[in-house]
Formats: sequence, C-alpha cells, structure tokens
Amino acid sequence: MKLTSEERKNKILHEVITKGEVSINDLADRFAVTTETIRKDVSLLQDKNLISKKHGSVSMVNSFFENEFSVKESDHLEEKITIAEAVMKFIPENAAIFLDTSTSVLQLAKLLVMRDDLTIITNSLQISQVLSASDNQILLTGGLYRKKSNSYVGDWTLNAISGLNIDISFIGCDGFSKSGPTIRSYHELEIKKAVIEHSRKNFILCDTSKLVNEGLYSFITYDSLDMIFMERRLTDQEREKFPKELIFFQSE
Repeated sequence: MKLTSEERKNKILHEVITKGEVSINDLADRFAVTTETIRKDVSLLQDKNLISKKHGSVSMVNSFFENEFSVKESDHLEEKITIAEAVMKFIPENAAIFLDTSTSVLQLAKLLVMRDDLTIITNSLQISQVLSASDNQILLTGGLYRKKSNSYVGDWTLNAISGLNIDISFIGCDGFSKSGPTIRSYHELEIKKAVIEHSRKNFILCDTSKLVNEGLYSFITYDSLDMIFMERRLTDQEREKFPKELIFFQSE
C-alpha cells in the first residue's frame, strides 16, 4: 500500500533514529519513490530540526535523540519504535495527553514532533526537550529533579497533575504482577498513580522483554487499563497470565 507523505516522513525519521545515518538513495529504494521526493521530505524534517542532510545522506541532528544510545534507552530500541508507531493512530486530533518517563514513551514523543495539534504534558525533562522542536503545546510539570530518570517527581509535580483533565495517558512499566503492571521506583509510582487518576484513558507501552519481570510496586489494576501496546503478538502461554478481557494491541 502506498504511503502518504506524512506516513513516509514518519518512516524516514524511524530509519534515521534506528540507523543513525541513511543515504537518500536507500530511502528512495526503501519507499519506492524518487530521490527528489525523498529530498523534499528530508527538507521538511530538516526544517523542524529533526535530521541533518549532508552529501547524499541524512543523520540525526538532535543530541537528545543521540544520548539514549549509550544508556538503557538503547535496549530493545527496534521494539520500542514499533510500539510507538502503532500508538500514533490512537491519538485523536486536539487531544490532551500525558507522556511519562519510560523509554518506550520517549520513542512516541519523537514521532509526535510531527504533530501540531496536541497538548502534551510530561514530567520527563528529556521528552520535553525532544518535543521542543514541535508545534504542539508542551507543558512540563516541574518538581524535584530526579537524575536517575531525568524527570520531575515529588509534591510539586503531584500538585501540577492534580489540576489536569487528561484525555489519554501513555505510561511505561518495569514488569507485571497478578494484579497489574509494576514499577521499581517509589518516586515514579506516586506520579503514575496521580496521572491515572486524572486521565480518561490509560495506555501501557511496553516491549515483551518486560513480561518476565515483576517490579516492587503495582500502580494500576488490569481492570482500570484501556489497552497494553506491545511489539508482537503474545504466545498462548504468555497471554494466559493476563485477564481474558484485557485488551492487547500487537503490531504483528
């Protein structure tokens, strides 16, 4: 099926994020269009300060994107990008959404740079920096800076969240218990709970490597979740660990 211009630009961004640098010719072959078409797409992405064009190739320009490859964000990066691309179609126009500090949600933030109609709230400093190139309205909660997660936590953050009416929250997790998704950090636990309380819909973004983990704290029950996004279909054995009525969206 032929991609729209918007879909193709998102795919180009995906290729560059994943590979670091890609040639114009390879992109033209990949999407079955002319090199002139790719150059036009690349120019638009360059205007948004997302990628840099040089000598027949394109590469990352934003250091906030590049930083992730040296730390835990690089784990299962392909899977996280696949999840983020699947989530995009579930975000309606003019929605107010919350993005938490998870690395899967970070990949979604990169794709949302292409949108210009959203109100995006986050307690993640890194996500706010990534989205600084977009035309969306970006609200950063502020609060006590937590270096380990590059995010804001504590009473100040909770007070900011308490006045919100969020359409959809996009939340990561460290693993799963019998009752619901889990997290290891108490500081992140209280933020997630507050966001969920003030959100109409709650989506979990999580790659399947987390299926074998169980964090210390449960922050939401399965019956309060609207959907879990993963990069592939679960096996029968994996699926039977969850309630039958729980909705999974798998890209495959």
